[in-house]
Amino acid sequence: MKTLAWLVVAALAVVGTASAVTRTIAVGRVLRGADAAELSPRDVENLHQLAAFFGVSEESEHYRATERDTRYASIKYNSQPVVVLLHVAPGALFLLAAPLQLSGRLRRRYAAVHRSLGYLLLVLAIPFAITGLYLAVRDPVFGRIGESAAVLAGVLFINAGVRAYLAIRRGDRARHREWMLRFLALGYGIAVIRVIGTVVLAFVPVGPRALGGPLFWIGWIASALAAEWWIRRSSIARRTLPGLPPRPALS
Repeated sequence: MKTLAWLVVAALAVVGTASAVTRTIAVGRVLRGADAAELSPRDVENLHQLAAFFGVSEESEHYRATERDTRYASIKYNSQPVVVLLHVAPGALFLLAAPLQLSGRLRRRYAAVHRSLGYLLLVLAIPFAITGLYLAVRDPVFGRIGESAAVLAGVLFINAGVRAYLAIRRGDRARHREWMLRFLALGYGIAVIRVIGTVVLAFVPVGPRALGGPLFWIGWIASALAAEWWIRRSSIARRTLPGLPPRPALS
């Protein structure tokens, strides 16, 4: 089960980072003088590859709707390239570094590295979360439904990070672990949204804007529930398996 969890996290890290790289390239072109209304070559290539993978004809209305909605979202992001860059760059680093924080071997053998990585993730989360909330509220791509999902997920993400930090400061490793798992799961929510959204939109003949709001809710809730399931599963194992130390009592 742990191996499967690691594979899932690694896959989500790749998906989230690839998306961040695509957006970094796009806003980088705008900062260098490209037309904000123009899709970047990377965006166009992604559309072609997804259409080919799912067997969607580039002459179909489904493809044209997806292309229109992709252009619509791209214009919104390209209109504020600096903010987007401050969102996707630390976000990509967060997604790449986070799996290491889950390594029990690293935690046991290199405690100082584990602590430093934890602080790094908290620092990266600050611009990642603040710019994410700003983008969600200022000009939401997926309307009020998407805005409400992004804002709630962002607030919960910040709350989990703060509580994880406070728990480790008072020496409560059990609570720290639980809140870090929630923190990381909410951070990976955007990658979960992209995976679910790509699959759903490949088979539902509408553009992303039509389902983007509900998919935001589904994606981050699925990620959060997965974290809660893992916390409960590992907590039960700790209470029932012989040889494991009991969870410390809370003050």
